[in-house]
Amino acid sequence: MTSLRTTLARRHAARTHLREERAIARALAAAPTQESRHEIASLLARR
Repeated sequence: MTSLRTTLARRHAARTHLREERAIARALAAAPTQESRHEIASLLARR
């Protein structure tokens, strides 16, 4: 049962990470200016 929970937790973490990455990609694509893109990129660098 522990291995099942571990597997589910890992899958959940992976899905969460992918969701965050897609949100970041959308934010970069929707950024109205180059300066906005730079700000988003700098936030990513601090992660």
